[in-house]
Amino acid sequence: MQCQLIQNFLNLPGIIGFSLMPLNDPSGHAYSVGFPQGNGPDQQPLLLQGIQQIIKTTPTSLEFCMFQFGSYQVELHKVESGAVLLVFSEGLLSSQYSKSVSELMQFIKADYSALVESIRSIGVEDVVRASTFSTSMQTASLADVVAAMNSLSHVTSRYLGPQLVANHWRTHQSQDTRWLKKFRISVDGTISVIDMDQQLSPEQLAAIRLWTQQFHQRCTRIIRDYDVLVEQTLPAQHWQLLFGG
Repeated sequence: MQCQLIQNFLNLPGIIGFSLMPLNDPSGHAYSVGFPQGNGPDQQPLLLQGIQQIIKTTPTSLEFCMFQFGSYQVELHKVESGAVLLVFSEGLLSSQYSKSVSELMQFIKADYSALVESIRSIGVEDVVRASTFSTSMQTASLADVVAAMNSLSHVTSRYLGPQLVANHWRTHQSQDTRWLKKFRISVDGTISVIDMDQQLSPEQLAAIRLWTQQFHQRCTRIIRDYDVLVEQTLPAQHWQLLFGG
């Protein structure tokens, strides 16, 4: 039940993820779920330190506050069990958001440890999926992968327009992977790389697939049935190159 509650919350448009942060834990550890792999607050020391500083400077009587942190909009909710709930979002939130965050808060107050355990179990499942994904990784031609990405851009532009497509690609162009910075994204959403005549390593293909999945997830929050539309429209070979299946 807890896992379904978490998943329903994460599926709301605009939600990136959320974290539970115990106030009495000197290590400042946060239990996070929903973030792209490696991008949770507990995996980014500077982000975590900044949030901890904000928490320390908030009056103890304040039960709720909202602030902008980098590209994230963050809501801070104080929980009776000596912890804070941090909800990270981008863009417009669903009309169901207020009801859903209220349900999540009620569950945290009723059984904090059970929700922490559910977050941990979801994290383990994600690691297993990532491990399975990496062991089945293959190499591919960069030219073929770029062609597949442009095919995805073309399909998505029909619903969002080319400018938004370009912006969404840029939003998730990882700063942690310098190699991805070689990809140029034009204003119409077309992607290009100067040296196209090369074979990708499994690690490079994994980085592109993660980037594509983040782009795909962002569009799914905006366009109804986007995942179905893409799967039905994108050529099968392009789908396989970008999503591995």
